[in-house]
Amino acid sequence: MPGRPFISGERVDLCPVSEDDVDFLHDTINDPAVWPPVGARTPVTEREEREWYEEQASADNGTVNFVVAVDGAPIGSLGVHGVDDTNGSAELGVFLADDHWGEGYGTEAGRLATTYAFDQHRRHRVFARVFEDNQASMRVWERLGFEREGTHRDAMFLHGEYLDVHCYGVLESEWRDQ
Repeated sequence: MPGRPFISGERVDLCPVSEDDVDFLHDTINDPAVWPPVGARTPVTEREEREWYEEQASADNGTVNFVVAVDGAPIGSLGVHGVDDTNGSAELGVFLADDHWGEGYGTEAGRLATTYAFDQHRRHRVFARVFEDNQASMRVWERLGFEREGTHRDAMFLHGEYLDVHCYGVLESEWRDQ
């Protein structure tokens, strides 16, 4: 069960990742419905997930990781990563357990994280990457006002085929004007 929320929305909370969340994260990332849209190619072992928690969940490189929670229960994960202090940008990545898809939780979590990146980390630009076959994620970023900035053609080899990677981004001024 996630700890105290760091950021609270109307229905979604973003909570710091704790050791208690490792089992949930391990089970979710290995779910056959979840791992393909996030680009995972191999199963994540419990040891690897614990090592990620110990090394990355609290890394001192600008990356911030959250557990997405609803009513105190974990439903996914969100990271603010790819932090580029020189150019003022950061990338968002989110995944939810498949039984919570289509309920608007990803959109709300993305909204909270985008505002957090601009307000707390002085980012100028926030971006996300989405594989061509993940229409739901594309709709999330478009709903939030991110623009499709371009496509990296055949940039990811996944599931036996090359997939385009679509890049979405929003500038702080655009975000504030919404």
